[in-house]
Amino acid sequence: MKPTAKPCAAVADLVDGVWQPCSRELGVVLEDPATGEPVGRGVASAPERVERALAAAVSLHADESWAGLADEVRAGALEAAAASIEARVPEIVRAEAYATGVPLAQTSGLGVIVGGAFRMAAARLRAGLLHAGAVRPDGRSVEVRRAPLGPALCVVPYNAPAPMAAHKAASALAAGCPVVVKAPELAPSGTQLLVEAAAEGLAAAGAPPALLQLLHGDGATGARLVADDRIRVVSFTGGTAAGRDVAAVCGRALKPVQLELGGNNPLIVMPDADVDVAGRIAAELLTTLNGQWCRALGRLVVPARLLTDVLDAAAGLLAALRVGDPLDPDTAYGPLAHSRHRAKALAAVEALTAAGAKAHALTGVPERGNFLPPLLVTGAPEAATREEIFGPVATVHPYADETEAVALANSTGYGLEGYVVGRDETAALSVARRVRAGEVKVNGSSVLSLHPETPRPAWGLSGLVDEGTDETILHFTGARVTGVEGAFALHSPGTGAERGAR
Repeated sequence: MKPTAKPCAAVADLVDGVWQPCSRELGVVLEDPATGEPVGRGVASAPERVERALAAAVSLHADESWAGLADEVRAGALEAAAASIEARVPEIVRAEAYATGVPLAQTSGLGVIVGGAFRMAAARLRAGLLHAGAVRPDGRSVEVRRAPLGPALCVVPYNAPAPMAAHKAASALAAGCPVVVKAPELAPSGTQLLVEAAAEGLAAAGAPPALLQLLHGDGATGARLVADDRIRVVSFTGGTAAGRDVAAVCGRALKPVQLELGGNNPLIVMPDADVDVAGRIAAELLTTLNGQWCRALGRLVVPARLLTDVLDAAAGLLAALRVGDPLDPDTAYGPLAHSRHRAKALAAVEALTAAGAKAHALTGVPERGNFLPPLLVTGAPEAATREEIFGPVATVHPYADETEAVALANSTGYGLEGYVVGRDETAALSVARRVRAGEVKVNGSSVLSLHPETPRPAWGLSGLVDEGTDETILHFTGARVTGVEGAFALHSPGTGAERGAR
C-alpha cells in the first residue's frame, strides 16, 4: 500500500498558554528516516521563552490553583485531557512513525498509552492514592497526605516520545505539579501534538494555562532546565551518560530525580527451549521499535548445542519481514531515526568485528535511508560486549551450564529488563529470579509491562527510582504528616516519650 502524505508541522513551544514557533536553530539536521534526506534543522525554544515558562510554573505552584483542588476535580481534568488526546491519536502516531522510523503498525499499538496514561492517573487519584493515615494510641487521627513537590520537568527521548511524555506528564499532573515537558530535538512533532491535545482538554476543564508547558531544544536546553532551582523534581529517560549528568546536578540540588536509562538486556534460552519459540522471541526483541528501545535484546545467551538452530530460527523469521517506509501500514521493520544513530551503532559493531567477531545480517534492507539490518554478532570477547548498542544489534553468548548463563546475563552492569525462554516454566522462573534486572519476562517479549499495576524498576546502570503507574505519581510528591499530638508533658529520663524522640 502506498503511504499517504507525510506529516509536517511547524515546531512550536507552549508557554503559559501561548503557542509560539521556535526559530533558534540547533546544530542538527533533521532527516526523513526512510530516505535519509534532510527535511529541516532542529530548533529550540528561545531563552526568554524558557525563562517565562519557569516563572509561570513556579507562580502557579505558589498560588495552589491546581494543587489545591480536590483530587476528584483534578481527576476530572485529566479525563478531559484523555478524551482530547484520544481524538487525535491517529495524527500523533503518524507523526511518531515519520520522525522515529518506527513502523506505523507499532506506533499505532502504542497509541493506546497516550490517552490511557491520563485515564490511569485519574483512576489512581479517585482511588485515594495520595491519602493515607493512622490512629494514635490516644485515638487521635494522623493524616498522611502526598503533596506536590513543585514544578516538574519531564524529559523524553526520541524513540517513543509521545507515550513516554504522556506517562510522565499525566503522573506529575495527578500529583499536583505544574509540568514542563522537554521534547526530543530529533522527533518533536508527536510530543507537540500530544501536549496540544492535552492542554486543550485541561483548558476545557478549567485548568490554569501554565499547568502544562512544552519546550524544545537539545541537551543544552535540558541541562538549563534540570539545573534551575525552580524545577523541584525531574523525570528523565535517555542514555546512561546523560543520565549520570542529570543525576549529578539533581544530587547537588537535593531534588528528586527519576532516571530510566540504557539497557543491555539478556535473553537466556533454557536447554529445553523450543528453538522456534526462542528464535521468534529473539527476532521480536531485535526489531521492536527497530531496536531503538532500551528494553531491546542486547545479549542472546544460548546453550552451545542449540546455537546454530536458534540463530537459524531467528534468521528465518527476520528474512521474511516486510521492510520499508514506516508510514506504510504493511511495513514491519523500518529505518533508524537519524543517520548519526545508525553510524554510532555501526561503529560499535565494527569495533567488535575488529576484535574477531562476526556480524550476521538477518534481513535485507534498502540502501537508501537510515536502514540497518538486524544483526547478531557471534565470537565477540565477552568483556567487549558490556556496553549498550542502541539499535537492532545483539551479541551471542553460548553457555555450558546454568551458572554460566546467569553470569553472562548479569555481567554488563545494566539491569533494566531480562528475558528467559523455556518449556519448563518452573525452571525458567527459577533462572529469571537470578537475573539482576528490574523486570524479567518468561516466554514473552512484549513492549508492555507484565502487569499495569507492577513497578518498572531499573537496576545498576539502567537508572534510579522505580517507574510505574503509582510509582511515577508518587515520585512527584512528598509525604506530609499532620495531626494533633495533644498537650506537652515533661517526662523523666528513659521514658517512652524520650526514646521515641528523634
